[in-house]
Amino acid sequence: MRDNIEAIRIAFRLDVEKRPPNDIESIALGKYAGFGGLKCILNDANELADAAKWSKSDIELFAPTVELRRLIHDYSKSDKEFAAYMDSLKASVLTAFYTPSPVIDALADTLRESGVKVGSFLEPSAGQGAFVDSFLQRYPGAETLAFEKDLLTGKILAALHPSISTEIKGFEKIDPDFEGYFDVAASNIPVSYTHLRAHETCADL
Repeated sequence: MRDNIEAIRIAFRLDVEKRPPNDIESIALGKYAGFGGLKCILNDANELADAAKWSKSDIELFAPTVELRRLIHDYSKSDKEFAAYMDSLKASVLTAFYTPSPVIDALADTLRESGVKVGSFLEPSAGQGAFVDSFLQRYPGAETLAFEKDLLTGKILAALHPSISTEIKGFEKIDPDFEGYFDVAASNIPVSYTHLRAHETCADL
C-alpha cells in the first residue's frame, strides 16, 4: 500500500512537471504492485468517523487509504475526474494481480530460444509494464504498444516506459487496423484469448 501511494504521487508529479522520472523515481514507480486484493479501498475513508465501519483485519490500512484518497483528490482537476480515478481503481481490485518477473522472463527466454523474432510487441493488459520490461530486454528496439485500463496504473506505465506507445483504456478499444500486425502478444490472464485471436503468437499466462 505504501509503495503504491508513493508511485502514484510520483506519477502525478511527473505529469504536472511534464518530465520523465529520474533514476530514484523510476525505482519507486517500479515498486507499484496494483490494488488487487486490497479491498480496503472499497470502504468509506473520507473522515475519522468512517473508521468505525472498518473490520479489525483492515483497520491498519484506514490511514493509508485516507491518504490515498486525499492524494488523488488533490491532483484531480474536478470532482468528476476524482470520481473517475477512484471508480477505475476500485474496479481493479478483483483483477490487478501481476505475474512475477521470473515467470515472465522464462516465457520471453523460451520464445527467443525457439527462434521467435519480435519486431512488434503487444501488451494488452500491461499493469506497470513487467512484460514490457522483460521483452524489451530480450528484443531491444521492438515496436511496443501497451494497453492499461486503470487510469492511475496507466499513468505509472507511461511514466516508466516513455519510449513505447501507451493506451490508457481497455484493450477491446484497439484500432482494427492493428489486426495481424504484432509478432507477439503477451500478457496476464485478465485478457481473454478471443481478444488476441488476430495475432500471430499469443503467450497468455
